[in-house]
Amino acid sequence: MNGCFKGLLRLAVLAIALVAWWFREPIMREAAHVFGLRSTKLPPVADTGVGAPTPKALSSQQTKVDRLKQVTGPDSVVLSANEVASLIGSSMDWSVRKSFDSLRVELSEGSLAVHCRLDTRVLPPDALGPIAGFLSPREPLRIAGPLRIERPGLARFTVQELSLRGIPFPPPIVKQLAQRVAGADSTGAVALRVSPGFADVRIHPTAVVLYRVKRSDR
Repeated sequence: MNGCFKGLLRLAVLAIALVAWWFREPIMREAAHVFGLRSTKLPPVADTGVGAPTPKALSSQQTKVDRLKQVTGPDSVVLSANEVASLIGSSMDWSVRKSFDSLRVELSEGSLAVHCRLDTRVLPPDALGPIAGFLSPREPLRIAGPLRIERPGLARFTVQELSLRGIPFPPPIVKQLAQRVAGADSTGAVALRVSPGFADVRIHPTAVVLYRVKRSDR
């Protein structure tokens, strides 16, 4: 077989395994038609909208958050995409973060998406059902959803969308996969340990605003 045919055959077998897995439970049947392929490339780092963790961005976001703690400090600070990526990356539990390589954060109105190369070897053997046997050691993962501050020092990133190798999973499966690949709780929310210096957050396509106190106009 040539390389092209092998690639098509591999995708076909993967699709069959996915459909078989989705039909394990009645609740998944209505979502079986939600199947498609997207680009498996991670988004590049851009000037706006997409950012990656860097030592400089981590230091600058920490400096901005520290300003919120000061009595004479500002009521809010604005984080760039790189600073947001550094905040997310440093706030994740290490057991999750160590399996996320080449992390990127993509901003949109009211929500953000985390892109990475997932180390599939750290997952339990049954985490991905029959498709596990068709995955490479590292696969492109995208998880997306809103971010909110639950209480001082604790934020929750609720995973509402999840795709692996460009394959979007239907809603009935997203929560259970988010638990396996991102350490989410039963609601699909990933806990993030953040500074108690801010009490609210608002996400925009080009930046994220952190507020010293909870806003009432949300």
